[in-house]
Amino acid sequence: MRAVRPSAAVPRRVDARRNREAILRAADEAFSEDADVVLDEVARRAGLGRATVYRHFPDRTALALAVAAHHLTTLKSQLRDQESFRELLRRILAMQARRRPLVRLFRELPERSQRQYTQALIALLRPAFEEAQRAGSVRPDLEPADLALLFEMHEAALVAGPAPQARTEPAERLVRVFLDGLAGTRD
Repeated sequence: MRAVRPSAAVPRRVDARRNREAILRAADEAFSEDADVVLDEVARRAGLGRATVYRHFPDRTALALAVAAHHLTTLKSQLRDQESFRELLRRILAMQARRRPLVRLFRELPERSQRQYTQALIALLRPAFEEAQRAGSVRPDLEPADLALLFEMHEAALVAGPAPQARTEPAERLVRVFLDGLAGTRD
């Protein structure tokens, strides 16, 4: 058995990482326009061959899960200590409103995958949530797990709300109601 020179192996890993990132960017862009995008379209947008995309992601579900995980990783790296929980949550809810095709695709994933992603998002928000509770800007009777219900209510309002063109203002108003409700006092 021949040993592989380290210098020969490293470029492939760097190239594979670069290809994966290009695929994720292209998929995120494509999924933001249409949830029914096919992997061939993602390959075209990424400037890669079909085989490269299929080597990284065997199907649309695997790709959607990777895009969701990528969003979580990006959010985690962007968390700023000075950002209030309210602003962080506003940013996440705004993304939920803007990324309708990706959210629709996410809702088609197996329930277990949806639950895992939601739990990972809540875990990411937990430190800011608990800090906001200590500071008195989030009601003490709430738990981080209640955020899952908030996301579901927001989703239901986005789906059942007015026509797509008119959803922006009501969605923003709903976010304000949610955020104000988190800080409200308990009767």
